[in-house]
Amino acid sequence: MKVRQPSSNVQWTLIRRLHMYVTWSKQNSSLPVGRHVVESSGALIVNNVRPEDEGFYSCRGENLLGSVNATAKLTVHYAPKTFLSSKRLMAEEKQNVTIACTASGQPQPRITWSKSFGCLPKDRAEVVNGTLKLYNVAKTDGGTYLCNTKNIMGSKTDTVQLTIFSPLRFKVRPPQELTPMIDLATVPLPCLAESDLKTIITWTKDGKSSLPVDSDVLQNGTLILRNIKKSHESSYTCKATNALTTVETKVKISVQVSTPSCSMIKKYVSSKSGNYVIDPDGEGGLAPFTAFCDMTDKSGVGVTVISHDSESRTYVHQVSGWGAQGSYSRDIHYSGASLSQLASLTRVSSHCEQFIKYECQGSVLLFNGNPHGWWVSLDSQTMRYWGGASANDKCACGMTNSCPDPSFGCNCDKNDFVWREDIGLLTDKTKLPVKQLRFGDINNNRQVGYHTLGKLKCYGIV
Repeated sequence: MKVRQPSSNVQWTLIRRLHMYVTWSKQNSSLPVGRHVVESSGALIVNNVRPEDEGFYSCRGENLLGSVNATAKLTVHYAPKTFLSSKRLMAEEKQNVTIACTASGQPQPRITWSKSFGCLPKDRAEVVNGTLKLYNVAKTDGGTYLCNTKNIMGSKTDTVQLTIFSPLRFKVRPPQELTPMIDLATVPLPCLAESDLKTIITWTKDGKSSLPVDSDVLQNGTLILRNIKKSHESSYTCKATNALTTVETKVKISVQVSTPSCSMIKKYVSSKSGNYVIDPDGEGGLAPFTAFCDMTDKSGVGVTVISHDSESRTYVHQVSGWGAQGSYSRDIHYSGASLSQLASLTRVSSHCEQFIKYECQGSVLLFNGNPHGWWVSLDSQTMRYWGGASANDKCACGMTNSCPDPSFGCNCDKNDFVWREDIGLLTDKTKLPVKQLRFGDINNNRQVGYHTLGKLKCYGIV
C-alpha cells in the first residue's frame, strides 16, 4: 500500500467469518506509539502517517480452526527535505569549491543546482550525486547558489552564499638572503601582504616564535633587527594569515665582518650574487647601506650595483616656449643610499661606470659648445661631454669621427628631424653618479627626445 503524507490514516482489514483473535506487528520495529488502533473488525488504523511508519506490517489471525498470517508493505510518500554542508562559504580566486547537498523524500528527490543571478560557471562546474563542484573560481563566481530538490510530493530550495576573494599574496618580500655587518645598528626585513580579508603578519626564527630580544615587528609587518651579532644568523620566516589561508616567505641572515664594497665581499666573503650590507668609509663614518652585488659581471670581480628612479626610457617633455637650453630637468634619486654614501663607494672602487642614452628627433645635444642638453655630476658640475667620450662637446661618435655631420660631435647635433641617438658609458668615477639630467630644444611636436640612464656600477679595489 502506498500513501502520501500528510494522510489522516491508513487502514488494513482482515475479512473473517468465525470469531478470530487478531494481532498486528511491524517488522524490525514497533507499531506507531499512540497513533495506531486495531478495530474490532481486525483492521489496523495508523493515524497521522509519518515517513518513519514505512515498512512491512504483519497480521496474525487465530480461531478454533487454526491461524493465518498476512503481510502488507506501507510506502509513505513525502515532500523533499534538504541538507546543505554549509550555508555560507568563502574561497580565494583559482581555488576549487565543493558544496554538498543531500535530500530525503519519497520518492527519492531529484537534485539540481542553479545560481540566483546568471548561470553556473561554464566548463568549470559539475554536479555529482547532488554535490556541486566549482573549479578554478573567479570573483564573478561569487553569489547565491540554489540547491533545488523535487519529487511528486513537492519541491524544496535551499541557498548557499559564496564569496570569492582575491588571493592572499606578498606585496613586499624580504630578500631571500641578506648578509649584514656585525654590529650594524639596524637591519629592516620588510614583509607586506595584501588581501581582501584582514591579514595578520607573524615572524619566526628557525621555526620558533621567540625572536631576538632587540628586535621589533612594526605595524606594517617589517621585522627590525638591531645591533647585529653572530647570534642573529638564522632563517627567518614571515607568515601572512587570513581567514582562508597562510602564505610564507623566508630570508636567510648571514652575519659578516665590515666590507666596503662588493669586490671585497667577492674576495673575502661570498661569490654568490645577492643583497649585502656594505660600508665604504668604514666604522665611524657614514652609515652602512644595502646594495646588490653582481658576482658574475666584469669577469666575476664583484660589482656593486646601485639602482635609481630614472632607469626606464623617459619622454623629454616641453617645459615652456620652444624648450630653452636645459629647460627640461630630471633629478636622479638613488635607492638605499645618499650621494655622500655613493661618493664613498666610488672612492674605494677602482672603476665606476654609468650608461647614458639620448634619443632625438630634431633636438640637438651638445651642439659644438652651445649645449642644449647635459648631465650634472656628483659635485654639481655641468658636464659637456656624453657617454663614450672624454672630451668636451663630444659624444661617442665624435671620438671616432663617425658622426653623420663631421662638423658636429654628436649624432643628435645633425638636427635633421631623423630619429638618431647618442649612447655610451660615463667612466670618470670622480664625477659619478649622475645627479641630474638636463635637455632643451624640444617643443613636443617635431622636436622630441627620450633619455635613459643606467644603474651605477662600481668594481675593483683601490
